[in-house]
Amino acid sequence: MNNQIGGMKVKSIVSLLDFDGAYKRQSFYHEGSYNWIDFNVMQNVSLFCEKSTLLNIADKLNDYQESSVYYLGSGNYHYISYLLQSKICQPYTLILFDHHTDTLPAPSPDLISCGSWLLESLKTLPLLKKVYILGVSEEAYQHIPNAFDEKVVIYTEQSLHTNLAAIMKAIKKNIPTKTIYISIDKDVLDMEDALTGWDQGTLRLNQLMKLVTELIACKEIAGVDICGEYPVNPTKDFLLETTNAVYKNNQANSYILKQIYERMSEIASNPLSKDSMKV
Repeated sequence: MNNQIGGMKVKSIVSLLDFDGAYKRQSFYHEGSYNWIDFNVMQNVSLFCEKSTLLNIADKLNDYQESSVYYLGSGNYHYISYLLQSKICQPYTLILFDHHTDTLPAPSPDLISCGSWLLESLKTLPLLKKVYILGVSEEAYQHIPNAFDEKVVIYTEQSLHTNLAAIMKAIKKNIPTKTIYISIDKDVLDMEDALTGWDQGTLRLNQLMKLVTELIACKEIAGVDICGEYPVNPTKDFLLETTNAVYKNNQANSYILKQIYERMSEIASNPLSKDSMKV
């Protein structure tokens, strides 16, 4: 089912990218339609990916119906967000929820990584006009190259705890484009709400989704991606720590997906509600 939102179609099917089996032990996607896109046969794609291999991934994604929401797996595959954004055909702003900036240089120009994909986006995606990164550590500023100081706006995890409402108001007022793309790495969340295998922030899940749903209500959405699953290790599958992580992440993924689609459907059925949310 496709719903119309402000001239854009909301594709109600969700796509799950299976690089490592992370979603096989979760159930949040069972209630609706979904694409299961199997990348298990691909080698050398965790953390780093050769750009030639990235083209093969893009070709496979093109074989499937486009989705409004993509689940990418663990944060090791966050670079897939670069591929998804490269398909956007109008000027847009990226809203990135992440505990890391993902703007570190790749070790080789032939590679893209989970830590370099945003830098690659800033360098090579001309329709990307502005980036807001929310939930990063206090040291994040040093990882933004000077060349992009004016293009990237950072809000640290501490600032979100003290000025959440004011920050949201400022972002909505200053986004320079009609269209936004939202990328969520669950490592931005407190460990009470998700477990990712990376160092994590302290944003709570309800705070995250309040921000996300407010953005959906006031802007055109080019797409959403979510990553941050717990690392798959068959030797640790049945340890309490792993079971707890899978449970928490399944709950978080379910809440995120439900909130996104409920807000999108609400806007689709009442487009005037979008205008009322604009600042």
